[in-house]
Amino acid sequence: MLHLNKNKKAQRRKNTARVLSVFFISAILFFCFFPRKISLAPKRRVELGNEMFVKNFSSELQGKSLGLVINHSSVLPPGRSLVQALLEKGQKIQAIFSPEHGFSGTVEAGTEVKDSQLKDIMIYSLYEKNKKPTPEQTRGIDAFVYDIQDVGIRFYTYITTLKYVLEAAAEAQIPVYVLDRPNPTGGDIIEGPLLRPEYESFIGALPIPVRYGLTPGELAMMMKGEGWVPREVDLHVIRMKNWRRNYFWEDTGLPWIPPSPNIPTPETAIIYPASSVLGTMKLNEGRGTPYPFLQFGAPWLDPSPLIKELNGGERFGIELEAVYYTPRSLPGKALHPLYKNKMCHGIRVRFLQKEKFFSLRFSYAIIKALKNQQQYKFTAPPRYLNMIFGSNLLSHYIEGKISYEKLVSQVEEEEKLFRQ
Repeated sequence: MLHLNKNKKAQRRKNTARVLSVFFISAILFFCFFPRKISLAPKRRVELGNEMFVKNFSSELQGKSLGLVINHSSVLPPGRSLVQALLEKGQKIQAIFSPEHGFSGTVEAGTEVKDSQLKDIMIYSLYEKNKKPTPEQTRGIDAFVYDIQDVGIRFYTYITTLKYVLEAAAEAQIPVYVLDRPNPTGGDIIEGPLLRPEYESFIGALPIPVRYGLTPGELAMMMKGEGWVPREVDLHVIRMKNWRRNYFWEDTGLPWIPPSPNIPTPETAIIYPASSVLGTMKLNEGRGTPYPFLQFGAPWLDPSPLIKELNGGERFGIELEAVYYTPRSLPGKALHPLYKNKMCHGIRVRFLQKEKFFSLRFSYAIIKALKNQQQYKFTAPPRYLNMIFGSNLLSHYIEGKISYEKLVSQVEEEEKLFRQ
């Protein structure tokens, strides 16, 4: 009987060892193939630069008159506005300056924004005839404070406003405090060519890639360091706590506040470059629908061969779905969307692995697939495409002047140059 028990115990130990071996091997394989899916320690919420400023830095400015460059996104978790937080600490707010889409963030893209007031505080629009604070507007201001949620894309105009504020501050010899925030497109992926001087505009004011992988504070420091703004500007970046370069928005623990009417989700920011490029190709980029930038289409488009050629989007970490939709007039978002009130055949994008998604490369693949469809005839690309792309490389590919391989390799070279 004792001998049988010993055999049973030995067998149990062997079985246990096998189970543990299988478990550990499975765990190792899981971590290798899905490194972002599990964290051994819970992530701590990212603390924004504005939280650090209100807690630690604003005492330096006690009694000073501030010029706030802000909009509706200038909020401390869980929802207190920066204006309210500073007034409660006794700070004097001389003026507010608002970017495109206005202080409320509800004005449609490209629409001029008028000056207004918040109680007795003047709100100067930096998206009207003056896109840079004037000497008259800066009179009486002791320091600028910049706190606006960006999307990390070059042609999203908030970074141009930041550049102009740094210039105005240097001219007025007053300091600028940039309260840092996460980049929703992450800090690891760089995409797109460097902006060429001939395509400089308000939607492209810096020689950086389309998706540049920097926070507003990091970009401000780069502007100063590279001499894109006067180097004598007195710049202070109030950093975040707990942010990591590989974070997407869901990793931050922060609520998403849409920075403009057609960026309702963090995923929208990631696909925004691709859809903006495709929007110059006679395609509706989802404006006038509940899915801006997450879908694109046209009455003439056949989505099935595109989806087939892109293998359903698998190599981009996305899933592609054929959809039918009708763009409508949406005041404040898209009053006159392309193909308004016409049925569009299109493709909707759903993210599976954001770290695999390269937005511009996805747009190249769509354009290449369109070129392979004989019924699609490209017209001469508009200058606007070169302005948002930052160079004529994509136009030259569309026109057949360079190969697809040349387009990709040249852009990759410029991306590497920016990383150095």
